[in-house]
Formats: sequence, C-alpha cells, structure tokens
Amino acid sequence: MEEGNEVDVVAGILRVAAEGATKTDIVYRCNLDLVVIDDYLYALMGLNLLRSEERAVYRTTEKGLRLLQVYHKLKWLLWGRTFDFLLIRLLGRLLSNHQRHERPVSLEDSG
Repeated sequence: MEEGNEVDVVAGILRVAAEGATKTDIVYRCNLDLVVIDDYLYALMGLNLLRSEERAVYRTTEKGLRLLQVYHKLKWLLWGRTFDFLLIRLLGRLLSNHQRHERPVSLEDSG
C-alpha cells in the first residue's frame, strides 16, 4: 500500500484484518512502519473498528466492515475508476457473516 492519508491507512488495516491478521501481517501488507502500527491498532480498537483475538490476531469488527464498505463506495462516487465490485461484494458477505454470528448492532454502535 502506498503511503497515503490516514483514512487510506485505516482502510488498508481494516481490509487486511477482515479475515484475521497478526500485527506483522498488517505491517507488511499495509507497508507500515513498526513505530506507528501500535497507535493505529490502539485507536481502531478504541473506536470498535478492530478487535484483538487469541494468538495476537486482529479482526475487523462489523462496524469496521461497514466503514470499509462506505469508504469504497465513496471512492467510487468520487473517482469511479477505483471502485471494485468484487471487493464490495466480499465486504457485504463478511458483514452478513458477522451479523449472523454476533449480536445485532445497536444505534450506540453506529455512533
């Protein structure tokens, strides 16, 4: 991932962690510096966009998947050529799986 703005970095982290990833996976696949990764992980977990699981695996939450879906839809609206229908469909499936296996999302989770 090219170095971009913070929103692009967050989207990259959420994308990599969508099916579970270690900190090392995230650093290498997002081309991030080891110095900043902890700050991003801490912030994303604090916003309930990412959660930590057993064996130091990070996974994107339902809220994080929704944010990622909106992020890609906005990119398509603004720059059409970056829209990836397959990615949006995959995110939709991941979101459906989360909704079936986790508690329903309340209005408090949306804020």
